[in-house]
Amino acid sequence: MLGALDPALLRQITLLEIHDSLPSTNGRLLQVPATPTAGSLAVCLAGHQSAGRGRNGKSWHAPDGAGLLLSVSRSAPKAPDGSLALALGVAIAEGLETFVSDTVELKWPNDLVAQDRKLGGILVEASTQGNLGGRASRPPQGGTESRVVAGLGINIRVSEEQHELVAGEGGMHPAGLSELNQRKAPEPNALAAAMITAIAGVLETHPVDGFNRWKDDWNARDWLAGKRIEARSGADTHLGTAAGVDSSGALLLDESGATRRIVSAEIRL
Repeated sequence: MLGALDPALLRQITLLEIHDSLPSTNGRLLQVPATPTAGSLAVCLAGHQSAGRGRNGKSWHAPDGAGLLLSVSRSAPKAPDGSLALALGVAIAEGLETFVSDTVELKWPNDLVAQDRKLGGILVEASTQGNLGGRASRPPQGGTESRVVAGLGINIRVSEEQHELVAGEGGMHPAGLSELNQRKAPEPNALAAAMITAIAGVLETHPVDGFNRWKDDWNARDWLAGKRIEARSGADTHLGTAAGVDSSGALLLDESGATRRIVSAEIRL
């Protein structure tokens, strides 16, 4: 895998771990000591996760060796807002399309979709610099720094058991990268390198640029656009037509001509 990474990016990676199995790649990077140099990256990959999770604590099902499971972390001047996951989605979708000719769409806020099935998901987590790696550290003068961890799970092959598990939970039918129309075979090292490159680029630029530079590209890939949806947040349920996202990454819901901003919700069709 190292040979597939750009040398400049490789020099930024100060920690690289590859495990046969872990509870969670995100959890692992939140536990290890902070990367020592500003702008440096930590990367963790696993062949299997025993406690993989998605947004809102949902389980992520990936049989041993059937998916790409990785996380990348980098320090940031402050904790990210929700638009980081959306920006990552655009970059990751573009990276995946170097391997497949299908359009990779995005389902708000953090799902990757191909052929109307779930191809993968993104989970962003953060920890303040003063509580990283289980030990205290001094934040830079003028504020508290955060460590941002971006986790990615991509289905490569989908087993019958995985189909049954997802169906039993009422989830979106899964798709595997190997089932899609191939531009080139998703060789594991090349695929991992492409995804690390995509994630690292967004982790570097999003704190400076915000979401604006990705908004139009995200809306062009919006799988929900024009669909009637139900947005549930706590005791509140809103019905309307999905109408893209705004510059903060909030979902826009058309309710009979009135627009409602949805910042956090479970979405159902």
